[in-house]
Amino acid sequence: MSLNLERLKGYAPLCFIATGILLWRWTAPLSAVLPWIIAAMLFFAVLTMPLSRLRPRREHLVIYLIQMGLGAALYSLLRLWDHEVGLSLLMCFLAPAATAAGAMTSLMNGDTGFATGYTLLTHGLLCLVAPLLLPLLQAEGAEVPFWELSGQIALLVGKMVLLPIALAWLVRGIMHWRGKTPQPQRKLTYWLWLSSLIFILGKAVSFVVEEGKIGGGLLIASFAVGFIACAVQFTLGRWLASRIGVEEVSCRQALGQKNTALTLWLCISFLHPLVAPGIAGYIAWQNFFLTYYMSRSVRVKS
Repeated sequence: MSLNLERLKGYAPLCFIATGILLWRWTAPLSAVLPWIIAAMLFFAVLTMPLSRLRPRREHLVIYLIQMGLGAALYSLLRLWDHEVGLSLLMCFLAPAATAAGAMTSLMNGDTGFATGYTLLTHGLLCLVAPLLLPLLQAEGAEVPFWELSGQIALLVGKMVLLPIALAWLVRGIMHWRGKTPQPQRKLTYWLWLSSLIFILGKAVSFVVEEGKIGGGLLIASFAVGFIACAVQFTLGRWLASRIGVEEVSCRQALGQKNTALTLWLCISFLHPLVAPGIAGYIAWQNFFLTYYMSRSVRVKS
């Protein structure tokens, strides 16, 4: 009986996730390679994309305002029970779209330009919103001047988002000058994503183990809001797509797939330690959601 390689490919993410979780003591210290892997995914996603496809669209602003409004409403309700847990959920909504959102959209044959454009917009807005919002939410952030915090975020955005895009356009321009056309690198992007799962899940498990000294009940609650925020935003993306005239995969990935590394840094640096586990939870949950959608995409293709 011959093996259906396409169907087996759909189960590969679960194997990589399990490896990252079970071998977290070894994979977590190697997570320093993650920014390079994610930058490479963004590079290959943008390499074949005309500049015009990254332009800001009215729909980008619409889904951003809906996303932030829903996050603020849920925070207002949850903070009545516990402020830090509510803040953890709010940060899951405030997190910008992942730099790999465009690459994952490409793998699932969605509108890569829309997802990547939303990545650029949300990172740019974060440079303005976070320095204004964090001091109001937590006193620890009040001592950081607006322009200093904004500059720190902008520097990270430049390295994680703008540099890979600029390099991709430079390579694209050189190839066109030499009469060549860049080709999609979906297989390579897929294996880059799989390798990233090992380090992402290893780092998430490591973080939760290290923060185990925090009260167990609140730690679990904070971790659980990561799942709630993840499920709500992926579902919201699917629901909004047809209603605002946007391709479903790109809208879903734009809203649900997050730059958790940048948001985790903000939580650890400027907020209460209990806020961070929600983002750590989001790291794990979003990759389970991505695994599901990738598996479904593979089944549709086969």
